[in-house]
Amino acid sequence: MRLFLTSALLLVLLAVTTIARARPEVPQPESGYHPKVCLVLSGGGARGAAHVGVIEAMEKLHIPIDCIAGTSMGAIIGGLYAAGMSTQDLETQMNQPPLQADMANNPPRSRLSYRDKEDELKYLLRVEFGYANDRFFLPQGIVNGNAPGRILNVLTVALTPDQDFDKLPIPFRAVATDITDGGMVVLDHGSLADSIHASMSVPGLYPPVHIGDHLLVDGGLSRNLPIDVARKMGADVVIAVNITTVLSKGKELTDVFSVSLQVLKLYGNQNVKDSVATLSSNDTLVEPDLGDIGATDFQRMGEAIKLGELGAEKVLAQRTDLMLSDQDYADYQAHYRKVPAQPQRIDFVDVSGNGPVSPELIRARFGIKPGTVWDQQKINDGLRRLYDLGYFNRVDTVLQAKDGRTGLQIVVYPKEWHPNYLQFGIHIADDFEGDSSYELLGSYTVAELDSRGAEWRNQFELGKTRLYYSEFYQPLDYRGRVFVAPNVEYLNQTFDVFQGQDRIAEYSTVFPHADLDLGFNVADAGEIRVGMLYGHVVSQPRIGDPQTLPTLRDRLVGPRFSASFDTLDNGNFPASGSYAQVTGYMPRESLGGDISYTKVDATFGHAIDLGSGSLLLLAEGGSNFGSTLPFYEQFQLGGFLSLAGERQGQLRGDRIFDAHAIYAWRAGTLPTGLGRSWYLGFGLDAGNVWGNTNLQSGNEGMQYGGTLLLGADTLAGPLYFGFGAGKSGNRTFFLYLGIPINGDTLTPSFGN
Repeated sequence: MRLFLTSALLLVLLAVTTIARARPEVPQPESGYHPKVCLVLSGGGARGAAHVGVIEAMEKLHIPIDCIAGTSMGAIIGGLYAAGMSTQDLETQMNQPPLQADMANNPPRSRLSYRDKEDELKYLLRVEFGYANDRFFLPQGIVNGNAPGRILNVLTVALTPDQDFDKLPIPFRAVATDITDGGMVVLDHGSLADSIHASMSVPGLYPPVHIGDHLLVDGGLSRNLPIDVARKMGADVVIAVNITTVLSKGKELTDVFSVSLQVLKLYGNQNVKDSVATLSSNDTLVEPDLGDIGATDFQRMGEAIKLGELGAEKVLAQRTDLMLSDQDYADYQAHYRKVPAQPQRIDFVDVSGNGPVSPELIRARFGIKPGTVWDQQKINDGLRRLYDLGYFNRVDTVLQAKDGRTGLQIVVYPKEWHPNYLQFGIHIADDFEGDSSYELLGSYTVAELDSRGAEWRNQFELGKTRLYYSEFYQPLDYRGRVFVAPNVEYLNQTFDVFQGQDRIAEYSTVFPHADLDLGFNVADAGEIRVGMLYGHVVSQPRIGDPQTLPTLRDRLVGPRFSASFDTLDNGNFPASGSYAQVTGYMPRESLGGDISYTKVDATFGHAIDLGSGSLLLLAEGGSNFGSTLPFYEQFQLGGFLSLAGERQGQLRGDRIFDAHAIYAWRAGTLPTGLGRSWYLGFGLDAGNVWGNTNLQSGNEGMQYGGTLLLGADTLAGPLYFGFGAGKSGNRTFFLYLGIPINGDTLTPSFGN
């Protein structure tokens, strides 16, 4: 799919290396006149990786390329090859799994900030909007529209920003469509990055690209195989490469991505027929057989390259009239295959276009200081961090020379409005024994409130637990490493009380409180907070005998802390990485509270990739350190990812330890539009609580349980359905949707 081939496909070219490759013997024609050969490359999504193989075949056969015209995927490969990039490096890099994930618009989770990782676990939908000049603004595309332009900008930063494409090592044309009238626009000068970006900007998914007086989108809508453009470039012979695209069936059109791609296929297939009809007997049409490789099968691009090379060799081996001798081809390569020289280091970093945004903030988030060795990957990462602030429609960098020094000018294009974000999610839990929870989650964030990037964050949760949270997040430095965060929260939750296996009461606990935190961000991996919390708690029976069940009313005042780290590759069904969270709360009468106690809880997890499956190891330990926890603050144990065979929160106590091993086998892929994969698995639990009142004698030792589960990584969040059995013979069924596998949201507690 064109929409996804953008960001990471272009990243493959960030490291430009030359790999010598063997080539077959080719006929040695006599030196003399040779026709001007123009290569025409169509769009095609992941299937379009075959273009790389076609060019490799032409290199093996010593067929020169005198000009290139391309659309969408063809513009990306053709334009960068025309600028001096090597096909060998493309092939090597496109077989890397991280790059393939980027091409599918699914970059590694490690790139997210810790706050974004938290939001990813809670929410399934994120919407940006703004208001300025008496009107609302919404994004023009639902996919991160800056990624393709940013990476293309980095790849071509060593080139002159505004140039004639006839002066590239190989003359080049990119084809786009003007969305205002549907006409074809041929881009032959200006920014190479912008031109390629415009050619592959799928309408509705990526924002249109402004170039001159045009508002441009994917060229496949007007000319998916621009043979006529090659003719106007003076081609004597056209080698046209058409990556055929099969229309999707109705049952496959399940989301905006598949529908947008289908529209492009419909337009593209029709105008390709018209273009092919113009080929003469002196031209050659190459249509590689790519089998069942789909437009979004980015993990199979290596196959597409090989198939493209094989298919092209079979067809082009007949064109001996186009092949050059060894000497002539060596001369051709010396003239046309010039890689632009890269600067050695960055002597200065300037900022322009920032408007009200502080240049110090931009430099700090860019993260590259004067004197740094030139590194395209670091430049790309710096621009990505700037865009992720959410303040800009676009970020670019331009190479500059000043007083004999070489540096970068960061060019930003601020949004007309202060960005606002809405997020929504759902949590469902059911044990099929009358204990169920259905909750709607949401958040509202206002960003860019000052020069350091302050934000106003609001969260709510409606259902069995009712939560309203508001925080003012104020970074103290431009890099956002240190921050203060005053916040207020209203929490109203219910929990069950058990006597043995019998539920004897349901408690309602209300806890409004205020907190002032000082925090530290640990790169993108974690966050540390220390603060002072003040609040009032009322915990009383909602169901049960109020004459025998106590009502607790306490004022709590004391310090709290938390340290959280998350490097999991997937928050729902992780196969690698680790998770850790340590929290503590220490209210004290000496600070004005009604009671004193200490509560510290630590959770650790680690995921191990076992090939077709993964093993997740989790452990939790908590203690009161000799104090007496009030009933509403006791640790809870029981249920899925807690202690199988017991009801959710059935065991309560002042101290806790539990450990879990969960194996998940990836059984298959979910249908398009529903999510990623589904799993079969089992788990083993061991744990107990101590210092409580509801355990029967003889149960002071470790308790054990086991689980069989069916899971799915759905668009609505992780789904788990299964059966659990405990040491005492207790058996339970469970269903969870939208609750992360670390269990952090299953049993929220007050101080933590």
